[in-house]
Amino acid sequence: MLVDQLKKLFKNEPQKPMLYHRKHTLIRPYTQQCQRGIMLVGVISDLSLDWGRGLQGAKEGPASIRRILPRTHSQTKLPFYDAGDIEQSVNDHSFAAVSHRQHQLLLRSLRDGHFPVVLGGGHEISIASYQALSDFSAEAITITEDQQPQLIPPRVGVINFDAHFELRPSLSLRSGSAFHAAWCYSKDQQRSFDFLGLGICDHANSQAMFKLAEDLGCQWLLDHQMTTRNKKQVQEQLDSFIDSVDCIQLSIDLDVFSSSIAPGANMTRMHGVSLSMVEWAIKHIMASGKVKIVDIAELNPEYDYDNQTAKLATKLIQTIVHFV
Repeated sequence: MLVDQLKKLFKNEPQKPMLYHRKHTLIRPYTQQCQRGIMLVGVISDLSLDWGRGLQGAKEGPASIRRILPRTHSQTKLPFYDAGDIEQSVNDHSFAAVSHRQHQLLLRSLRDGHFPVVLGGGHEISIASYQALSDFSAEAITITEDQQPQLIPPRVGVINFDAHFELRPSLSLRSGSAFHAAWCYSKDQQRSFDFLGLGICDHANSQAMFKLAEDLGCQWLLDHQMTTRNKKQVQEQLDSFIDSVDCIQLSIDLDVFSSSIAPGANMTRMHGVSLSMVEWAIKHIMASGKVKIVDIAELNPEYDYDNQTAKLATKLIQTIVHFV
């Protein structure tokens, strides 16, 4: 009897849907005619093998992220494009040719208004990203009070989440030298070089490296400083750096995390920066509107149990593009 009464009471009540469909990330092939959007670029590289840093397999990192990303929920209204992979051909005798093609593609995409997200691979992918953003920024022209065009010296800032500085001096491209190569490029072009390292591990860098970073005018926060308890100091450091530059290359080496949450990072460690702290910092940096290009480096699928690190990289990408 009670059931019949309840049926009569609610028989005219409209049915409400219980499940809601969330739009997944749709990734389309990139062409030069595409409207402004987020552009994925994979760079197949594994230079760390030649110098004893890391484990074989990092060159498969871009493919690993691509398998996960389309299954995530879309966090942006901008279209997602995939420009494919840039890799060394049989005619290439060094990584320089790969880096040159990456530079040209990224420079063109920046001119077209896209937001490039570069997937690696070793951290050497960041060299061409820096060069492209530096060259793009140098093209900016302003008008002075007397109506004369004047080139503004670009201030391109690098914010690098990483256990390492990546500032190792080298006459040729090698692992750990990505941002030293960027520093050399900026000096050759008579441009400023501004660098902030976040999550630097004092045990993973020599005292000579700390001295070099100081001599180059770099700034950094150690991994044990990147904590929630120390968030005020971190924010002050971030704000000071962001205010001092015109645009930012955001580079994320996945070995900034501990091996417990990023087992597929190319250089695993016992300690690292927490995911919540990295996400908070990324959101704060992205909210500035100055980030123009992003690198995700050092994902090694061969050691990535259950795609844990690829999922982490995808989560970071979704956090980033929410602000684009």
